[in-house]
Amino acid sequence: MGDKFEKWNINEQLPNDLSFYKIEGVYSQLVILLKNLIDNTQILEIKFEYFVSYKVILDLALMKMVNENPTFRGFARTNSSSYLSSIIEGSYEIINKNELEHFLIYNIDNAIEVISDKAGTFRWFDKEEVRNCQGL
Repeated sequence: MGDKFEKWNINEQLPNDLSFYKIEGVYSQLVILLKNLIDNTQILEIKFEYFVSYKVILDLALMKMVNENPTFRGFARTNSSSYLSSIIEGSYEIINKNELEHFLIYNIDNAIEVISDKAGTFRWFDKEEVRNCQGL
């Protein structure tokens, strides 16, 4: 089966140079932090209220393509991928394919893949949150 991704349209204006900062799964919630490489006072939070699975990919060929082509960076989604199919098959089809989507986040350091029932929400940290996060 071929993976059929489409652009994941979001309501935030994002710079091309987002880098991986932190990922944290707490119970069924997943929080991904990306930092603006040009302006390190900007941290973007992507929060999935519920996730079934996630993985971070450090494939050198993929990273070469991401770093050489800024338009390749960004966000994609699909309801038809081999990763999603493997999660459904692994659940002995307890999980319904129609309930989940496969989200892909490309940044200059890696690709983050998330299986969730709905898209994550995006927000920029305010100055105080950035200050508190710098100590991590």
